Amino acid sequence: MLEQNEARIYLAEKRGVTFGKTFKRLHTFNDEQYFEESRVPFGALKIFNEEVLAAGEHLMLTLKERTTLILLPIVGGLAVSFDNNEAEYVVASQVVIFSGEAGDTYEIANPYSEETISFLQTQLKEEGSKGRSFSINELNLEKKNQLISLDSNENYFFIGQYEGRAEGFYNLKNSKNGLFAFIIEGAFEVQNRLLETKDALALWYFTDDSNIEFEALSNGAIILLAEIKI
Repeated sequence: MLEQNEARIYLAEKRGVTFGKTFKRLHTFNDEQYFEESRVPFGALKIFNEEVLAAGEHLMLTLKERTTLILLPIVGGLAVSFDNNEAEYVVASQVVIFSGEAGDTYEIANPYSEETISFLQTQLKEEGSKGRSFSINELNLEKKNQLISLDSNENYFFIGQYEGRAEGFYNLKNSKNGLFAFIIEGAFEVQNRLLETKDALALWYFTDDSNIEFEALSNGAIILLAEIKI
């Protein structure tokens, strides 16, 4: 029997949308550019955006607080640099993880002359000062029907590609934490809740039996899971 816990579904079609001349940003949560009363950040997970950037363009951004930043390409690759250092190129089978302080700047660029790119930008608030760190990690999604760690310091982030009707499980490392799920591609049932492409789900108030069950409902479905301090 599945555990009953608190839940909030963030439908893809209800995400906030902001535009610039060269980009489109789809907000799962409220931030400085978007507000909707029901879309409060989930614990330490302060920003979870899908970003679309036009060919040859770039974004200059600044961290507002001690943060772990995760950049995950969805369509195409990107170039990223921190504090005006040399740009690093990242492709769709990789993830960028950067831990930095308030005031740190970073630039995200579309390296293609004719193609639009899209990527997920995630920001997690971190406590204390632990210095800066930067890594680009490989993600082998050819390993089907299993969760692969993104390696994001104290928060647990995983991604997995599943075939239709394949089941998966995740057990929280700490039952006081929450679980955030985002569907990158396809459809899943997570704790008996139907989620389709770009939908998200937050779960919290677990008992000691903090096991999360999910099932892919389409072939090649991709899910992102994160255990979050709340």
